[in-house]
Amino acid sequence: MVEKVFALGGSVINQNFEKLDELAEALEENKHFVAVVGGGHLKKHQDAVRDECTKAETDLVGIAATRLNARTLQALLDNAAPEIPETLDEVKQAASQGQNVVMGGLNPGFSTDAVATVVAELYDADLYFVTDVDGIYTDDPEENEDAEMLEEISVEELLEMTEGKNEPGLYSIVDETAVQIIQRSNLKAKVFQGDIEKLEKPEKAEGTDIIS
Repeated sequence: MVEKVFALGGSVINQNFEKLDELAEALEENKHFVAVVGGGHLKKHQDAVRDECTKAETDLVGIAATRLNARTLQALLDNAAPEIPETLDEVKQAASQGQNVVMGGLNPGFSTDAVATVVAELYDADLYFVTDVDGIYTDDPEENEDAEMLEEISVEELLEMTEGKNEPGLYSIVDETAVQIIQRSNLKAKVFQGDIEKLEKPEKAEGTDIIS
């Protein structure tokens, strides 16, 4: 039984790379979880081939990057499935054995946000988007100093903000496909910054709740 699903941004892995063991320990304070890891700085491999390859080929490079990050994190966990799942059936098999699961992307055209959301939908689990920012803002805070962080946002408002931003490697905090899945299954979801102490008890972390 999976209780929590983390869409763990690759940027969070990057920022905590020198203390990844602490991040792993914080994750293991949660029982029965799946962590879907993004590519982070390894996105540069996608960028290197983007102009010369098809979108599908570029996405396959990105998926390999996410799985490398997943493998690195998985190696530091005590109770994690030994293999990185490449299908939802493999996720189900590992979870049915009581193991925590760490994984990357699955299919071209499908971001790790969307993968995490599908896994959460599969188990009706709580969904956490763990990012390098502390929540969802009314505007880009790097470009607009008056932007305010929202304590909560409706799924309809978030769909308006994310419309057209669902290309892997190029999307915003939460991509459009993930938001659509949240909406159709009324999932409980939250966005918060990937501080190690917040990962220990994500349900209490300050961030932005997505209201279905």
